[in-house]
Amino acid sequence: MSADEALSQLITDSGDRLLRLAYQLTHDRAAAEDVVQEALMKLYKAWRREAPLPEHIDAYSRRAVVNEFLRRQRLRSATELISADVPELAESSFEDVVVDRDELWRALGTLPARQRSVLVLRYYEQLPDAQIAELLDAKEATVRSLAARGLASLRRESAVTEVRGS
Repeated sequence: MSADEALSQLITDSGDRLLRLAYQLTHDRAAAEDVVQEALMKLYKAWRREAPLPEHIDAYSRRAVVNEFLRRQRLRSATELISADVPELAESSFEDVVVDRDELWRALGTLPARQRSVLVLRYYEQLPDAQIAELLDAKEATVRSLAARGLASLRRESAVTEVRGS
């Protein structure tokens, strides 16, 4: 049996079952379809490389779907920020952007020099912690600590400003 025939047979016999499995894993119809499609594409590529078809093709395909789901979870956890709040995409005027930027620079000015340096190097210059540590003659852990404290101070300042402004 060729890879094309094997995949067609698998989809005919087990496509719905694989989709139900993926749906139970993802709880999202579109994501489940994507998981099954990617898993089947990987199976097809493996079979096209002249790999022997597994004896228990159903179990093999089920495992491929689970592996694809887990792979996507690992990738998602590394890249996505999940929030219950939907961000509002309000259009900002040029003046609002200038005011926000000015407030940020003023808030940065209130921070101790090392915290301010770390935040500017990390977020404005986009340097990794290792380079910042080298520039400041500090340990990477110190850089992370200074960044955390600086961000916490900025958040507190932002919260106080919002309360005053309301």
